[in-house]
Amino acid sequence: MAKRVSIINFKGGVGKTTLAFQLAAGLVRYHAPAKVLVVDMDHQSSLSIVCLGPQAWNARVSADRTVNEVFKPFIGQSQTMPGKEIISNTQLNSHYYGNLKIVPASLQLDDIEIELTASHHGNAIQSEWNKRTLMCRWLEESGVDGEFDYIIFDCPPATKIVSQNAIAASHGYIIPVIPEAVMERGAPHLYSMVKVGIDTRLKALAAMGTPRAMHVPDTKLAGVAITRIQTHGPAASGYTDDHTQHLASLQRYWKTSLVKPYIEAGTGVSQALAEGVPVYDRANNQNVGNRGFHTMYKNLTDALKLRIDAL
Repeated sequence: MAKRVSIINFKGGVGKTTLAFQLAAGLVRYHAPAKVLVVDMDHQSSLSIVCLGPQAWNARVSADRTVNEVFKPFIGQSQTMPGKEIISNTQLNSHYYGNLKIVPASLQLDDIEIELTASHHGNAIQSEWNKRTLMCRWLEESGVDGEFDYIIFDCPPATKIVSQNAIAASHGYIIPVIPEAVMERGAPHLYSMVKVGIDTRLKALAAMGTPRAMHVPDTKLAGVAITRIQTHGPAASGYTDDHTQHLASLQRYWKTSLVKPYIEAGTGVSQALAEGVPVYDRANNQNVGNRGFHTMYKNLTDALKLRIDAL
Protein backbone atom coordinates (compact mmCIF):
# COMPACT_ATOMS: atom_id res chain seq x y z
CA MET A 1 0.00 0.00 0.00
CA ALA A 2 1.37 3.38 -1.01
CA LYS A 3 1.77 6.38 1.24
CA ARG A 4 -0.34 9.02 -0.47
CA VAL A 5 0.29 12.74 -0.02
CA SER A 6 -1.08 15.95 -1.53
CA ILE A 7 0.98 19.08 -2.20
CA ILE A 8 -1.56 21.84 -1.73
CA ASN A 9 -1.96 25.58 -1.22
CA PHE A 10 -4.80 27.69 -2.56
CA LYS A 11 -2.33 30.47 -3.37
CA GLY A 12 -0.52 30.20 -6.69
CA GLY A 13 3.18 30.83 -7.19
CA VAL A 14 4.38 29.22 -3.96
CA GLY A 15 6.24 26.33 -5.60
CA LYS A 16 3.74 23.47 -5.34
CA THR A 17 4.69 21.89 -8.66
CA THR A 18 8.39 22.45 -8.05
CA LEU A 19 8.18 20.77 -4.66
CA ALA A 20 6.12 17.86 -6.01
CA PHE A 21 8.64 17.31 -8.81
CA GLN A 22 11.79 17.55 -6.70
CA LEU A 23 10.27 15.41 -3.91
CA ALA A 24 9.17 12.66 -6.30
CA ALA A 25 12.51 12.68 -8.14
CA GLY A 26 14.44 12.75 -4.88
CA LEU A 27 12.54 9.77 -3.49
CA VAL A 28 13.31 7.53 -6.47
CA ARG A 29 16.89 8.74 -6.88
CA TYR A 30 18.08 8.69 -3.28
CA HIS A 31 15.75 6.13 -1.72
CA ALA A 32 15.84 3.30 -4.26
CA PRO A 33 14.06 1.05 -4.93
CA ALA A 34 11.16 3.38 -4.04
CA LYS A 35 8.45 3.48 -6.70
CA VAL A 36 6.69 6.82 -7.00
CA LEU A 37 3.63 7.93 -8.93
CA VAL A 38 2.88 11.63 -9.33
CA VAL A 39 -0.66 12.59 -10.25
CA ASP A 40 -1.09 16.00 -11.83
CA MET A 41 -4.40 17.40 -10.54
CA ASP A 42 -3.79 20.90 -11.91
CA HIS A 43 -5.32 21.81 -15.27
CA GLN A 44 -2.32 24.07 -15.97
CA SER A 45 -0.41 20.78 -16.48
CA SER A 46 2.99 22.22 -15.57
CA LEU A 47 4.14 19.05 -13.85
CA SER A 48 2.95 16.95 -16.80
CA ILE A 49 4.90 19.02 -19.30
CA VAL A 50 8.06 18.93 -17.18
CA CYS A 51 7.86 15.15 -16.72
CA LEU A 52 6.84 14.24 -20.27
CA GLY A 53 8.03 17.06 -22.50
CA PRO A 54 5.58 19.03 -24.66
CA GLN A 55 5.30 16.52 -27.51
CA ALA A 56 4.69 13.45 -25.36
CA TRP A 57 2.26 15.43 -23.20
CA ASN A 58 0.28 16.49 -26.27
CA ALA A 59 0.20 12.89 -27.46
CA ARG A 60 -1.16 11.68 -24.12
CA VAL A 61 -3.81 14.40 -24.12
CA SER A 62 -4.86 13.54 -27.69
CA ALA A 63 -5.11 9.85 -26.74
CA ASP A 64 -7.27 10.59 -23.67
CA ARG A 65 -4.59 9.24 -21.34
CA THR A 66 -4.85 11.82 -18.57
CA VAL A 67 -6.28 12.16 -15.08
CA ASN A 68 -9.35 13.72 -16.70
CA GLU A 69 -10.58 10.20 -17.49
CA VAL A 70 -11.04 9.49 -13.78
CA PHE A 71 -13.69 12.20 -13.56
CA LYS A 72 -15.46 11.68 -16.88
CA PRO A 73 -17.75 8.80 -15.83
CA PHE A 74 -19.45 11.03 -13.26
CA ILE A 75 -20.19 13.81 -15.75
CA GLY A 76 -21.37 11.42 -18.47
CA GLN A 77 -18.39 11.80 -20.81
CA SER A 78 -17.32 8.16 -20.39
CA GLN A 79 -18.99 4.88 -19.50
CA THR A 80 -16.09 3.30 -17.63
CA MET A 81 -13.40 4.20 -15.12
CA PRO A 82 -9.92 4.13 -16.72
CA GLY A 83 -7.24 1.63 -15.77
CA LYS A 84 -3.46 1.84 -15.64
CA GLU A 85 -3.27 3.10 -19.22
CA ILE A 86 -3.39 6.70 -17.97
CA ILE A 87 -0.01 6.17 -16.24
CA SER A 88 3.03 7.26 -18.26
CA ASN A 89 6.78 6.89 -18.07
CA THR A 90 8.66 10.17 -17.78
CA GLN A 91 11.28 11.65 -20.07
CA LEU A 92 13.80 11.71 -17.22
CA ASN A 93 17.05 9.75 -17.11
CA SER A 94 15.90 6.16 -16.64
CA HIS A 95 19.05 5.24 -14.69
CA TYR A 96 18.00 7.49 -11.83
CA TYR A 97 14.29 7.93 -12.38
CA GLY A 98 13.03 4.72 -13.96
CA ASN A 99 10.74 4.15 -10.96
CA LEU A 100 9.03 7.52 -11.36
CA LYS A 101 5.72 7.51 -13.25
CA ILE A 102 3.09 10.17 -13.89
CA VAL A 103 -0.62 10.52 -14.52
CA PRO A 104 -0.70 13.75 -16.55
CA ALA A 105 -3.41 16.39 -16.63
CA SER A 106 -4.73 18.52 -19.48
CA LEU A 107 -6.16 22.00 -19.82
CA GLN A 108 -9.67 20.54 -20.11
CA LEU A 109 -9.53 19.50 -16.44
CA ASP A 110 -10.71 23.01 -15.59
CA ASP A 111 -13.88 22.45 -17.65
CA ILE A 112 -14.36 19.10 -15.94
CA GLU A 113 -14.15 20.82 -12.55
CA ILE A 114 -17.06 23.04 -13.56
CA GLU A 115 -19.04 20.05 -14.81
CA LEU A 116 -18.39 18.15 -11.57
CA THR A 117 -19.75 21.05 -9.54
CA ALA A 118 -22.92 21.21 -11.62
CA SER A 119 -23.55 17.44 -11.94
CA HIS A 120 -25.74 15.45 -9.56
CA HIS A 121 -27.00 11.87 -9.73
CA GLY A 122 -29.80 10.40 -7.63
CA ASN A 123 -29.58 10.84 -3.87
CA ALA A 124 -27.96 14.20 -3.09
CA ILE A 125 -25.69 12.86 -0.34
CA GLN A 126 -24.62 9.86 -2.38
CA SER A 127 -23.91 12.16 -5.32
CA GLU A 128 -21.74 14.53 -3.27
CA TRP A 129 -19.80 11.55 -1.89
CA ASN A 130 -19.32 9.91 -5.28
CA LYS A 131 -17.98 13.03 -7.01
CA ARG A 132 -15.42 13.59 -4.23
CA THR A 133 -14.15 9.99 -4.11
CA LEU A 134 -13.57 9.33 -7.81
CA MET A 135 -9.81 9.25 -7.25
CA CYS A 136 -10.31 6.75 -4.41
CA ARG A 137 -12.42 4.64 -6.75
CA TRP A 138 -9.76 4.70 -9.49
CA LEU A 139 -7.03 3.67 -7.07
CA GLU A 140 -9.17 0.76 -5.87
CA GLU A 141 -10.44 -0.48 -9.22
CA SER A 142 -7.12 -0.15 -11.07
CA GLY A 143 -5.00 -1.74 -8.36
CA VAL A 144 -2.50 1.10 -8.77
CA ASP A 145 -2.07 1.70 -5.04
CA GLY A 146 -0.39 -1.66 -4.56
CA GLU A 147 2.23 -1.00 -7.24
CA PHE A 148 3.81 2.11 -5.72
CA ASP A 149 5.47 3.10 -2.46
CA TYR A 150 4.44 6.75 -2.74
CA ILE A 151 1.69 8.56 -4.63
CA ILE A 152 2.03 12.34 -4.78
CA PHE A 153 -0.86 14.56 -5.88
CA ASP A 154 0.11 17.98 -7.27
CA CYS A 155 -3.02 20.02 -6.54
CA PRO A 156 -4.23 23.22 -8.22
CA PRO A 157 -4.33 26.54 -6.33
CA ALA A 158 -7.89 25.85 -5.14
CA THR A 159 -9.72 23.53 -2.77
CA LYS A 160 -12.60 22.67 -5.06
CA ILE A 161 -13.77 19.19 -6.05
CA VAL A 162 -10.65 18.01 -7.91
CA SER A 163 -8.45 18.97 -4.95
CA GLN A 164 -10.95 17.40 -2.56
CA ASN A 165 -10.56 14.14 -4.48
CA ALA A 166 -6.83 14.26 -3.80
CA ILE A 167 -7.32 15.02 -0.10
CA ALA A 168 -9.91 12.24 0.22
CA ALA A 169 -7.29 9.74 -1.00
CA SER A 170 -4.30 11.19 0.87
CA HIS A 171 -2.84 10.07 4.18
CA GLY A 172 -1.26 13.49 4.53
CA TYR A 173 -0.58 16.82 2.87
CA ILE A 174 2.28 19.27 2.58
CA ILE A 175 1.79 23.03 2.42
CA PRO A 176 4.54 24.92 0.57
CA VAL A 177 4.67 28.55 1.71
CA ILE A 178 6.67 31.68 0.99
CA PRO A 179 7.27 33.69 4.20
CA GLU A 180 4.86 36.51 3.41
CA ALA A 181 1.97 38.13 5.28
CA VAL A 182 -0.66 36.41 3.17
CA MET A 183 0.74 33.00 4.12
CA GLU A 184 0.60 33.78 7.84
CA ARG A 185 -3.18 33.95 7.41
CA GLY A 186 -3.62 31.61 4.45
CA ALA A 187 -1.80 28.49 5.68
CA PRO A 188 -3.77 28.23 8.96
CA HIS A 189 -6.99 28.78 7.01
CA LEU A 190 -6.05 25.97 4.63
CA TYR A 191 -5.28 23.67 7.57
CA SER A 192 -8.73 24.40 9.02
CA MET A 193 -10.39 23.93 5.64
CA VAL A 194 -8.82 20.49 5.14
CA LYS A 195 -9.79 19.39 8.64
CA VAL A 196 -13.33 20.79 8.79
CA GLY A 197 -14.36 21.73 5.27
CA ILE A 198 -13.11 18.56 3.59
CA ASP A 199 -12.38 15.71 6.05
CA THR A 200 -15.29 16.33 8.41
CA ARG A 201 -17.72 16.80 5.55
CA LEU A 202 -16.53 13.64 3.80
CA LYS A 203 -16.86 11.59 6.98
CA ALA A 204 -20.47 12.74 7.25
CA LEU A 205 -21.12 11.82 3.62
CA ALA A 206 -19.37 8.46 4.00
CA ALA A 207 -22.15 7.15 6.21
CA MET A 208 -24.50 7.32 3.23
CA GLY A 209 -21.99 6.58 0.46
CA THR A 210 -20.49 3.54 -1.19
CA PRO A 211 -17.57 2.39 1.00
CA ARG A 212 -14.19 3.33 -0.43
CA ALA A 213 -11.16 1.47 0.89
CA MET A 214 -8.83 4.23 -0.36
CA HIS A 215 -10.70 6.99 1.49
CA VAL A 216 -8.64 8.44 4.35
CA PRO A 217 -11.00 9.91 6.98
CA ASP A 218 -8.37 12.06 8.69
CA THR A 219 -5.77 13.53 6.36
CA LYS A 220 -2.86 14.68 8.50
CA LEU A 221 -0.54 17.62 7.98
CA ALA A 222 2.82 16.10 7.01
CA GLY A 223 4.61 19.42 7.08
CA VAL A 224 4.87 23.05 6.04
CA ALA A 225 7.77 23.65 3.63
CA ILE A 226 9.35 27.08 3.21
CA THR A 227 10.01 27.86 -0.44
CA ARG A 228 11.55 30.79 -2.28
CA ILE A 229 12.79 32.57 0.83
CA GLN A 230 14.77 35.65 -0.18
CA THR A 231 18.38 35.68 1.00
CA HIS A 232 20.36 38.76 2.03
CA GLY A 233 23.98 38.03 2.86
CA PRO A 234 24.76 40.94 5.21
CA ALA A 235 21.64 40.30 7.34
CA ALA A 236 22.11 38.49 10.63
CA SER A 237 19.44 35.96 9.67
CA GLY A 238 20.74 35.59 6.14
CA TYR A 239 17.33 36.60 4.77
CA THR A 240 15.68 39.90 3.84
CA ASP A 241 14.04 41.81 6.69
CA ASP A 242 10.52 41.15 5.39
CA HIS A 243 11.06 37.40 5.00
CA THR A 244 12.88 37.20 8.35
CA GLN A 245 9.90 38.83 10.07
CA HIS A 246 7.30 36.55 8.49
CA LEU A 247 9.48 33.46 8.91
CA ALA A 248 9.59 34.15 12.65
CA SER A 249 5.79 34.32 12.73
CA LEU A 250 5.51 31.05 10.79
CA GLN A 251 7.98 29.41 13.18
CA ARG A 252 5.96 30.52 16.21
CA TYR A 253 2.70 29.24 14.72
CA TRP A 254 3.75 25.98 13.08
CA LYS A 255 6.58 24.99 15.44
CA THR A 256 7.71 21.44 14.62
CA SER A 257 5.42 21.24 11.57
CA LEU A 258 7.80 23.61 9.78
CA VAL A 259 10.24 21.43 7.82
CA LYS A 260 13.90 22.24 7.29
CA PRO A 261 15.86 23.04 5.24
CA TYR A 262 14.20 26.15 3.88
CA ILE A 263 14.45 26.46 0.11
CA GLU A 264 16.00 29.74 -1.00
CA ALA A 265 14.86 31.79 -3.99
CA GLY A 266 17.09 31.55 -7.06
CA THR A 267 17.07 31.17 -10.82
CA GLY A 268 18.76 27.76 -10.82
CA VAL A 269 15.60 25.90 -9.82
CA SER A 270 13.47 27.43 -12.56
CA GLN A 271 16.26 26.90 -15.10
CA ALA A 272 16.38 23.18 -14.29
CA LEU A 273 12.59 22.95 -14.57
CA ALA A 274 12.70 24.70 -17.94
CA GLU A 275 15.14 22.01 -19.09
CA GLY A 276 12.80 19.31 -17.78
CA VAL A 277 15.23 17.89 -15.20
CA PRO A 278 15.41 17.83 -11.38
CA VAL A 279 17.96 20.06 -9.68
CA TYR A 280 19.88 16.89 -8.75
CA ASP A 281 20.94 16.62 -12.39
CA ARG A 282 22.34 20.14 -12.52
CA ALA A 283 24.83 20.22 -9.65
CA ASN A 284 27.47 21.38 -12.15
CA ASN A 285 25.37 24.40 -13.11
CA GLN A 286 26.60 27.40 -11.14
CA ASN A 287 23.08 28.65 -10.49
CA VAL A 288 22.25 25.28 -8.92
CA GLY A 289 25.51 23.86 -7.60
CA ASN A 290 27.03 27.09 -6.29
CA ARG A 291 23.81 27.87 -4.45
CA GLY A 292 23.43 24.30 -3.20
CA PHE A 293 19.89 23.79 -4.49
CA HIS A 294 20.52 20.12 -5.24
CA THR A 295 21.57 19.59 -1.63
CA MET A 296 18.71 21.66 -0.22
CA TYR A 297 16.10 19.62 -2.06
CA LYS A 298 17.79 16.30 -1.24
CA ASN A 299 17.80 17.17 2.45
CA LEU A 300 14.21 18.40 2.27
CA THR A 301 13.20 15.15 0.53
CA ASP A 302 14.88 13.16 3.32
CA ALA A 303 13.06 15.17 5.99
CA LEU A 304 9.68 14.92 4.26
CA LYS A 305 10.13 11.18 3.67
CA LEU A 306 10.43 10.60 7.41
CA ARG A 307 7.21 12.52 8.00
CA ILE A 308 5.33 10.83 5.15
CA ASP A 309 6.45 7.37 6.28
CA ALA A 310 5.10 8.14 9.76
CA LEU A 311 1.59 8.99 8.50
